[in-house]
Amino acid sequence: MGKSIMLILVCFFALQALETQTLEKDEVDMVKLNALFETNYQGQLYSGYLSAKDDGSVEFHYLFYPAIDSSSEKPLILWLLGGPGCSSMIAAFTESGPYTFIPESIQFEENPHTWTSFANMLYIESPISVGYSYGPAGAQSDESTAQYNMHALIEFFVRFPNFKNQKFYIGGESYAGIYVPTLTQEIIKYNKQPVNPEVLKINIQGIIIGNGCTDPSECTLQGYLFPIHRLNFFGRHGFISEETYQKIINHSEECYGSATPQCQALAYEALAQISGPQYSYQVNQYNVYSKCIIQTPEGSSRMKSPLRVSNEEKDDSDVPPCVDVKGLYHWFQMDEVRTLLNIDQKSPKWVACSINFDDYQINPNGSLDIYPTIIKNNIRVLILSGDVDGVVPIVGTLYWIDKLQQQLQLNTIKPWRPWYIPALRECDKDQNAGNVFDIEGLTFVSFRNAGHEVPADQRIQSKIVLEKFLRQEYL
Repeated sequence: MGKSIMLILVCFFALQALETQTLEKDEVDMVKLNALFETNYQGQLYSGYLSAKDDGSVEFHYLFYPAIDSSSEKPLILWLLGGPGCSSMIAAFTESGPYTFIPESIQFEENPHTWTSFANMLYIESPISVGYSYGPAGAQSDESTAQYNMHALIEFFVRFPNFKNQKFYIGGESYAGIYVPTLTQEIIKYNKQPVNPEVLKINIQGIIIGNGCTDPSECTLQGYLFPIHRLNFFGRHGFISEETYQKIINHSEECYGSATPQCQALAYEALAQISGPQYSYQVNQYNVYSKCIIQTPEGSSRMKSPLRVSNEEKDDSDVPPCVDVKGLYHWFQMDEVRTLLNIDQKSPKWVACSINFDDYQINPNGSLDIYPTIIKNNIRVLILSGDVDGVVPIVGTLYWIDKLQQQLQLNTIKPWRPWYIPALRECDKDQNAGNVFDIEGLTFVSFRNAGHEVPADQRIQSKIVLEKFLRQEYL
């Protein structure tokens, strides 16, 4: 009896010592959150750097919000943003974090639908030169980004060992449709042959991708030549005349991936109808039914062109077109905020989307060919799609999912159907929120009236879907 009690006490104090050691190890990265938000936040925030290369030459900035309650019992989600070159701070402070900006202002407000209520949220700014992250100049690629992200993730688990055995998910939007599967592939390889004795296995359970680049016909150089899915989307939404849209349909097969004068002329004929000559009318390609904010925030260079299809049309702007990033620029370029977030002096001035990606090497195959490996390894897939996004539109997403289902002969578990959210008024019935279907290993969910960044446009719906996915429940 006495020995049993003594053993329990020894185990208890050993666990306490481990937690204290972990806290001391990373308390340097703890942020005085209430000084930043000027509020009474009860949770924690860590901000600092994770080494993305053995020699320490590449450092990725991270933000880590442990779940507000019972963090040791809740899953860990790593969230990445796309571009390539855009900062995950956009997601943390306009989408899923506990505090987000009031639209078109520099003021924070509490986010009642924060994902920290059901998960531990980790945001990493990658690759090199994105946000506060830094490293040597030079060409980067999808492959190097995956390797850097993998190294940074291992570093995170070494520094926060209490989270390394928890259920782990990777998510992201836009070009993170490449980042997430490629990092998942690295994790699968690592779990078969771990190289760090402190992290023997990463407990990856699933991936979450919103309006993500996937198929070679979407965000590759070939896809930019004649962006068939984008043109199809705008045609189906009444932005293009029936005559022009019919020509696009008739010539889509021959024009895809083609730089012939005839095909380029057809593409620009459609663009002129969408946004006027020389893009003179502002169309928010990220949410075609939302307004286009054209104010360039103080501290930025300028806003990108409101609508373009060719990846050859380079510019030196660091603000996504039509997007509200006023608050982000106001706060994250301030010296006081950099100090609060433990930002290294080597870090560049924060911008929403880095301009140093002209020589980034995009894999022409996209990430679709990785999905068979992901599904084979029983890693669940959740695909989110805002139905008014004109950048990576729903029609392209449905195209590649259908192609994947046929290639792998995946059974349909639950067919296409609507899903609902509770009405705001008691006298009303539940409201349609989009559509959903489930096939083996993959769930697709569309979000009514959401654009490129679903968690920003539809926070209630996003939270409902994420929680159900984590609990392995159908919508």
